[in-house]
Amino acid sequence: MYWQIRFVFRRIIQMFPMLLVVTVLAFVLSNMSSGDAASVTIRSQGQEVTEESLSTMRGELGLDKPLHIQYITWLKKVLSFDFGISFQTKKPVSEEILRRFPATFKLAVTATLFSIGFAIPAALLCVRYRNAPLDHCFRLLTAIGTTIPNFWLALILLYVFAVKFGVAPVVSGNKWENIFLPAFVLSINNGSAYIRVLRENLIQISVSDYMYAARARGLSRFSALLRHGVKNAMLPCMTLVSVNFGKLLSGEFACETIFSWNGIGKFAVDSIQLKDLPVIQGYILIVAITYIIINLFLDIVYVHIDPKIQME
Repeated sequence: MYWQIRFVFRRIIQMFPMLLVVTVLAFVLSNMSSGDAASVTIRSQGQEVTEESLSTMRGELGLDKPLHIQYITWLKKVLSFDFGISFQTKKPVSEEILRRFPATFKLAVTATLFSIGFAIPAALLCVRYRNAPLDHCFRLLTAIGTTIPNFWLALILLYVFAVKFGVAPVVSGNKWENIFLPAFVLSINNGSAYIRVLRENLIQISVSDYMYAARARGLSRFSALLRHGVKNAMLPCMTLVSVNFGKLLSGEFACETIFSWNGIGKFAVDSIQLKDLPVIQGYILIVAITYIIINLFLDIVYVHIDPKIQME
């Protein structure tokens, strides 16, 4: 127990230098991007861009100070979860992101559950009927699923189910009853990758010594895989699942736009187009923190599940 607490404490300490580097990159890269935030903000307000208006707007936005002073001022605010005020909405960035994050989180969790839910039984069937027509069919479908663009599949499904048959709304919003189509679209790519990885893992596990021992106790090959193989086959997939989950939490702009899902992905891309620096910086930092927390959770889970990692 003491060793586990020390491990978690050490991993948390290691997060701080990473976060500091992320803040520097978020601030510098967003300021290096093309376009002038002051002129974009003036135009978005329907005003004419002049030297006087540019000077006034830069003063209001704090862009007239040296870059390092801007970073220090911004970092002090970030430590209190204050990412500043959006140039466009004139509201706190943290409030704008947090208002949209639950929708993205809900979509990410549902899509992840969908992808895992159909990947495990499909992989088991592939191994059970290895090199049979069913296995070849699944391998073909997963090859298509990993390469098909999300936005294309989203447009096709929206046309079929919303326009052609009218069983789904064209403008879905963030309601639970409308989450199936966007979650299904996002689960296809990830779920296809999981099937391929799980299939290879299960094939390797099926010839291991403990699987032969399980079969010697009277279990069939499929039952032994189901009871003892799936858990071990899922371990190498956990990293892939966590990375994809972090990617989904970053927001899927195309899918959110097509299905009118008001998440942080669409908000971030709109802010990039409008040169809304506080939103861009806040978004990058929130996504980085999300990835770091997911990796921390994954390390802790690995330590509890795999005794070899504990020994190391």
